[in-house]
Amino acid sequence: PLFNQLYLKLNNNNFYIQIGKKSNRFKFNTLSSGSLVESSNAEPIPKILFGNIDYRAINFFNMNFQYSIKIGHSWIKSPEYIKDPFLHEKSLYIRKNISENSSFKMGLNHMVIWAGETKNHGKQPSEISDFFRIIFALPGSENSIKEEQKNSLGNHIGAWTFSYEKKYKDMTFMFYLEHPFEDESGARWLLNEFDGLYGININQKEASYISNFTYEYLNTMDQSGSSGASDSTYGWDNYYNHYLYQSGWTNNGRVIGNPLFTLGTNIGRYSDGNYIINNRLKAHHFGFQGQIFKKIYYKTLFTYSQNFGIYPDEDYFKSKGLVYRFDGGLIQRSGLIELMIKNIFSDVDLSLGYGFDNGELLYKTDSFMLNINHKFEL
Repeated sequence: PLFNQLYLKLNNNNFYIQIGKKSNRFKFNTLSSGSLVESSNAEPIPKILFGNIDYRAINFFNMNFQYSIKIGHSWIKSPEYIKDPFLHEKSLYIRKNISENSSFKMGLNHMVIWAGETKNHGKQPSEISDFFRIIFALPGSENSIKEEQKNSLGNHIGAWTFSYEKKYKDMTFMFYLEHPFEDESGARWLLNEFDGLYGININQKEASYISNFTYEYLNTMDQSGSSGASDSTYGWDNYYNHYLYQSGWTNNGRVIGNPLFTLGTNIGRYSDGNYIINNRLKAHHFGFQGQIFKKIYYKTLFTYSQNFGIYPDEDYFKSKGLVYRFDGGLIQRSGLIELMIKNIFSDVDLSLGYGFDNGELLYKTDSFMLNINHKFEL
């Protein structure tokens, strides 16, 4: 695209309305591997968004909390769709200050792909009554296909988030968890158990050799069970995939959520087009950031992952007596090394980056980046 971000944002008191394309990714810190809901991996989605600028105070049962809300409407793009579907999103975060230097935060992100027209299932319901159905995750009307009348209308995904932050001297410690859900079994009953992104971040206010550190562990192996969904089982959550919207949780051919989930093709399988061919994984992610010399800073990221594919593909290949390439878990290593020189000239910053991928999952790649940033005021 000509512009990766192009938007208009209006603030009034503590609320805002935003129209256009802007990176609204949720992130725990700058070294994270990426949110399970929306990261910086895909092109920003054009949205109409309304929400709080900052947290607002509320008293509940004589206890003081702070809250932040967001609700939006947008459009998902994919060559697999005859007519692009809508995307509904909303979030609610509650923050409680435990002491002067510590706080606890809990939140819910809920996204729904709905309406539009697909090649395999035709035009999907898009009336006002259907909008209220997707807001509250209700089954579809008689105008929807039979599967949608039994289940919640649309493709629902999201995550529960929890974090604890503690300030000690000039350092801030944060512990966080992002627990994903793809359907009711994960959202309400937490049958996908311990699936999630677990992280710790240590940030030091003063610049030093290591002023920012992050470790994350990602595990999405359970998915509510290894047996497919039926009247008595709730397995195969199959994160980021959907039988109706077969491009899944993608926008313009890129995964919207965490980039460790792999987009690919297996003709004749889950979909003839691109879909998420790997969503069962275990990963360790490390991030370091600091200052080497007076004007020279660095950032280093490294991720080690084991990748086990998806349950439906594994079941198909084994039923045919074929070898499933993800059996045993494919090892993948990814990394980034970046050097930043600030004020190399007047108000000009320069950064050099080297990124790599090697292992059994993806083709070996080496990438280089040169970034020149000039700040000025009109």
